[in-house]
Amino acid sequence: MKRLQKFKSAFWNQRDIAGSHLHAGFNFARKWKLIVLFTSFMALLPLFVMTLVDFNLTRRTIEDEVKTSISKILSSAAAYISFCKEMNQHDLNFITRFESGEDNDMFVVNQGGTLLTSSFYYGNEGSPTLFINTLSKAKTGIVETITPDGESVIAGYTRVTGTSLILVLVKSKKKLTDLWLKPRLKLIGYLFVSIILILLSIMGLATLLVGRIHSADKKRLKALHHAGYTNKLASIGRLASGVAHEINNPLAIINQKTGLIMDLVTLKKELSSDERLMPLANDVLDAVNRCSTITRRLLDFARHMEPSIETVNIEEVIGHVLAFHKKEAKHRSISISVDSPDSIPEFKCDRGSLQQIFLNLVNNAFAAMKDDGRLDIGIKLNKKKAVVITVADTGSGISEDDIHNIFEPFYSSKDKHWGTGLGLSITYGLIKEIGGDIMVKSKIGKGTSFTLILPITAEAINDKG
Repeated sequence: MKRLQKFKSAFWNQRDIAGSHLHAGFNFARKWKLIVLFTSFMALLPLFVMTLVDFNLTRRTIEDEVKTSISKILSSAAAYISFCKEMNQHDLNFITRFESGEDNDMFVVNQGGTLLTSSFYYGNEGSPTLFINTLSKAKTGIVETITPDGESVIAGYTRVTGTSLILVLVKSKKKLTDLWLKPRLKLIGYLFVSIILILLSIMGLATLLVGRIHSADKKRLKALHHAGYTNKLASIGRLASGVAHEINNPLAIINQKTGLIMDLVTLKKELSSDERLMPLANDVLDAVNRCSTITRRLLDFARHMEPSIETVNIEEVIGHVLAFHKKEAKHRSISISVDSPDSIPEFKCDRGSLQQIFLNLVNNAFAAMKDDGRLDIGIKLNKKKAVVITVADTGSGISEDDIHNIFEPFYSSKDKHWGTGLGLSITYGLIKEIGGDIMVKSKIGKGTSFTLILPITAEAINDKG
């Protein structure tokens, strides 16, 4: 069963999100089944109809040919007997034996239905035949009847002109059935093979079609979630910007009043005698400066939430992101190293997208690491003149079964109470939008390494050179 699971398409186990909402998904397995059933019905119905028609036409044609053959044989034999007029028992036996064979049983009866010649189905000379009483009412005819042994036969009869004799020819219906049924059974074999090929083709095309729809729907959902996530970040950025501005106002007042206090301490001798005042005032100013630095970072980060292409310095962008984690890194004893040569040029890109990308990667790294971990960020230029950034942590790592799904929306290996499963999906989308690529390597218990490739223009390299 596990081997069969490998042949299942990605959409087969997709959960059905019922509803008509814009974000609602489809039951792709059900859509696949409907396509296969409807297409199979429309494709196979004509085959079944044509097969049934062919069966009936073939059976009727062969039966008509047999009846025509019986009529010709009887007419020829009756005409010969009538022409000869006087025929003895030996002559009648000779004629019936001559016309009888493996498929034919010809015999002669009188008006009373008594056999004048021996019959394969009805016995020897002198034996009565019950059915002849009904046949003798007409001059000639062909009927289907049952022999004394219970076998279905086709019986043709005709009166010999100028005599009281009735000439009868009987053919086995079973042999006639074999005559048309065996070729048709071969045709059924070809039909069965054709049905299998048609069904396989339909299922293959349905899988390809639904797979394409599933892929397009995944992209649609990613775009919707990315838009929602971006709007959410932009809202948070605007909120942070407002908060930063509101905080800056009281900070400015604190800074001003502290400066005034320091001036008063300096000017008034009775205050300057207390040596504790100036160090305390300096501590207040240091705290104000630290708060100002934090609010400036928030304002800088918030300004770049809206998409805009501008010249960026990758080291500066990464530095701004890491500044938000320095306190946590110090508290958890996580060491952070950034290895960057001086030859990395500035290039044009969406600063907000880069900030989101590195913020997501660093957040994931911190979430995966225990205390005393290590985060290494390497920046370099490759041979194709693209910036390669490696973000490696010493966290818990990702299993081989999960590593192929980490860029899927809503997939998360974190605790179910936190983590939306959108961070890496958004990161992947942002990387692709700016023309880059992202790869991941991981080992359980050893850590995870993300490699980002960001393209830069030749002009940026020449300007740096």
